[in-house]
Amino acid sequence: MEAITGTLGLNWQGLIWHAVNFLVLFLLLRQFLFKPVVGMLDARAQRVRESMEQADQARRAAEQAEADRQALLAETRREAEQIRSRADEQAKRILADAEARAHERQQQIESQAEASARQIEERVMAQVRLQLADLVVTAVDRVTRGAVDANAQRGLVQQFLTTNGSGVGVDRAS
Repeated sequence: MEAITGTLGLNWQGLIWHAVNFLVLFLLLRQFLFKPVVGMLDARAQRVRESMEQADQARRAAEQAEADRQALLAETRREAEQIRSRADEQAKRILADAEARAHERQQQIESQAEASARQIEERVMAQVRLQLADLVVTAVDRVTRGAVDANAQRGLVQQFLTTNGSGVGVDRAS
């Protein structure tokens, strides 16, 4: 081996010393540098994986929140439509009730007007009968010139009016 090292110009004792130094340095670096660096890289990789998982969870949560928002929006629209339809129905009922009350009021007014017209007609007829009775008494007085007294004439006229006078001078159908 000395011949080979001599031919190559190597110092075998220096070579062994360098090999031992290299092994010691390698073991020290492995113990104090490689393990902590690999540990830091593994920890960083783990944090990246956790961040990716959290991002994925956040994305799924955002998608779920969007789906919930859409469902809530649809439910709100449905409720608004129901409220609007109920309001329309109530408005229709209120209008129908108001129309019915107006129709009833109109009928009441018409019946009151008819009753009032009948009362006026009866009063006019009573006045016409009285005036007719006075005219008949006056006419009979002029014709008979005292042959029958005034009280007897009035009695005759009243009797005539009660038996035949209900249709005198006025057509009730009109």
